[in-house]
Amino acid sequence: MPIDFSVSRWIDNVASAQWARESRVLRGIGEALPDVVVQSPPLAEVHRLDLALFVVFEEAALRVSGALTRLAPTPHALSFAAQQTMDEARHHEMFRCRLATASAAAALDDTAATAQILIPPLRSFIDRCYEVADGGSFIEGMVLMNLVLEGMAHPLYAYEERYWAPLDPYLAQLVRAAFTDETRHVAFGADVVRRLLSEDPDQRAKVAALCRDGRRAMGEIFSVYIREFVGLFDAVARLHPHLFAGAEFAPGRLIAETPYEEQVALIEASISREHARLVARAGLD
Repeated sequence: MPIDFSVSRWIDNVASAQWARESRVLRGIGEALPDVVVQSPPLAEVHRLDLALFVVFEEAALRVSGALTRLAPTPHALSFAAQQTMDEARHHEMFRCRLATASAAAALDDTAATAQILIPPLRSFIDRCYEVADGGSFIEGMVLMNLVLEGMAHPLYAYEERYWAPLDPYLAQLVRAAFTDETRHVAFGADVVRRLLSEDPDQRAKVAALCRDGRRAMGEIFSVYIREFVGLFDAVARLHPHLFAGAEFAPGRLIAETPYEEQVALIEASISREHARLVARAGLD
């Protein structure tokens, strides 16, 4: 079935219905930080750093998707870029507000957390996304953002949600809400890319090479973050075993019973598997 890229469909299904449901859930949970997050310095630290990483990613996605509205070559592409811009603006605001709340509770500046988490290779990749979008390439900007950065990040959301569910249900719900939109972004983005390249094999080969290069760069970046955060979560789980007693790393797999190296390997495998499917959907395999 063809994808409906219309703004009216997005308003009815997403802005009016989906976001309203998500907002009701968040109000029911409440914005107050759980005492365990406030009172445990190691947990508060990983909480801020994880929020900072979300803020960095969402700001990059917001800036690129906004720039791509100027470059969109078809009505479908323009509608999709506009919708994604609004989605990313909402994500960025929600995660930024949560980071501000967490930083204020620790009497810290929230910009310190984003500066700490933004390692040079990620900064370079994001700068490359900006250069491509500013340089006038819609298709390359969408590939780098939707298929590479978001395409490789979105499999992580399910793990993030399960990690935070016993500690900060509000953050877990933010992650779930963002995951819903990001799943649409990568799927619709792949469809847009496939459509635009369907009759241009030379351009498709060039874009496929860009996608492979981006995949290698982001693979190295994610390897750093995955190992760091799995290690931090592992340490927190040992400090608060009662909170993680029933928490799952994956369906049927308890965090407490899944060794660090196995967690890392399974997460990296899920990124590779899901990204391969996405690249095939875009016709870039």
